[in-house]
Amino acid sequence: MRTKRTNLWWLVVAVIALGAAVAPASATAAGRAGEPGPAAAALRSFDAVTTVNERKAWKHMALIGDQYAIFTDRGLVEGPAPIRKKWPFLPKRFTRDVDTAAIAFSGPGFRWRHTWTKGTQAITFEDGGLVSGPFRLPLPYDGLTDVNVGGSAQIQHLGVRGGSATPLFAKDFEIPSLPLYGSAFLPARFRADVDDISLEFEKNAPKFSYYKGNERVIFDDRRVIELVRLDVKWPFLNDWRRSLSRAAPGR
Repeated sequence: MRTKRTNLWWLVVAVIALGAAVAPASATAAGRAGEPGPAAAALRSFDAVTTVNERKAWKHMALIGDQYAIFTDRGLVEGPAPIRKKWPFLPKRFTRDVDTAAIAFSGPGFRWRHTWTKGTQAITFEDGGLVSGPFRLPLPYDGLTDVNVGGSAQIQHLGVRGGSATPLFAKDFEIPSLPLYGSAFLPARFRADVDDISLEFEKNAPKFSYYKGNERVIFDDRRVIELVRLDVKWPFLNDWRRSLSRAAPGR
């Protein structure tokens, strides 16, 4: 299984590099069917959002302002609550208005390791304290995702900005220079300037999520799997999003 998963990992590297390749007709049709995307009035978009496959179940974490929430598709697991209360050791600038958030696993027991960015700075931490940072980025990212290589504790990152993505990298943060993956068949609004991204594996196959405004698109290397409004997908977050929209008019 380890060899198979590692081979799939290198497949992900290859398809990211070929993100602008021609898509199958069925995938292109699925993208057009999703145009345009409806907006939900008075609901604040997430500042950052990420997804992780934990024990074969999907968990999500969203950040808005100075608050976080952890949830599944069925409901809240934790929060909404202040970021500073959950992680009191974070530098002050990372306790509100974070740009991107990513999660991978560190060691046994599905221990979450977070990578957050804000502007040209990033930090890595676990619930017990900081792991590294703050350290400088070459430029701000629109989205960031972390993944465990070959099912191990080794973590690699993938960042996006505008219509470009980085190669997968482990240490020094890269400048996005490759075509944004999936741009051949995604709806036009998801081909640049996304709010955040996630890459995970399900049944040994790579699955991407792109977030923008009130929408999320999930896709693999061939097709759009789901395109959904977040107020419909996660209605239990609507009161939280609405209250923070009132607290920050104009965002």
